[in-house]
Amino acid sequence: MIRYQLLHATADVSVNRFDHPPHEAHEDPEEEVGSRWSIAFVLSGSFDVEVASKRRRLRRGSVLLTRPGLVFRCRHADQCPTDVCLSIAFAPDAVSGIEQEWERPARVAPTPRMAYVERRMGDAVANADAFQMERWALAAMMALEIDARGPTARGRYAARDKDVDAVIATCRSVEAHPEIRRSVADRARDVGITSTQLTRAFRRYVGASPHDYVLRWRLAAAAGLIASGTGVSETCYRAGFENLSHFCRAFQRSFGVRASAWRALALREQRRRVADLTGRLV
Repeated sequence: MIRYQLLHATADVSVNRFDHPPHEAHEDPEEEVGSRWSIAFVLSGSFDVEVASKRRRLRRGSVLLTRPGLVFRCRHADQCPTDVCLSIAFAPDAVSGIEQEWERPARVAPTPRMAYVERRMGDAVANADAFQMERWALAAMMALEIDARGPTARGRYAARDKDVDAVIATCRSVEAHPEIRRSVADRARDVGITSTQLTRAFRRYVGASPHDYVLRWRLAAAAGLIASGTGVSETCYRAGFENLSHFCRAFQRSFGVRASAWRALALREQRRRVADLTGRLV
């Protein structure tokens, strides 16, 4: 028996948790057929997946991609399985143009970007934060597309827990107080690595330098201040910028609208643009 829990859903995406009732026997079906475009992260436990006569063992950190019409088989070694999966399902329009990225369904080892997204999505689920779930669902699809273009995201560049921990700790610090001015060296010391190591890890897992990440979050903070009624000039300095002209150019370049016109956008559109900026993997 498989337990299913819907954690969040919109017209474009849904986030679901799958596991098994404890101490209850489970019988694997002979085959399953995908009904949606989905990215599933294995959070714990393990199981085998067969697709087109190829069998893979998926475990903590592995990724399973399913698409409409995909025929696959899951096989559990234990009568009472303990695997837990977090699945993100997308509407067909959301994956239009990148359907080919689902051609390799079973990913035994996560790429750095996918490992990072999985951890951040896990945080969003733990905090029951619907906005962040949508943000990281979008980032998961972007990571899938980017990894297909970037072979250096695989092989010897496999994800390492220590690196992910350092990057996420730094990201959380930036997100909590983007206006604070700190050097990369200071941030690296906070997480016990060198500035060179932190910069490399950021580019590998986030797709941006620490400096670029700080800039994104200062712009996100600025968007929130303007939306709440703060003037553009005051927002510039409260968000951590020192030059008003530079701030206005960066804001328009990042959000596609002048800072003075931001408040006129619908709230949903503001949130979408902020999520796109802060969840972007480049």
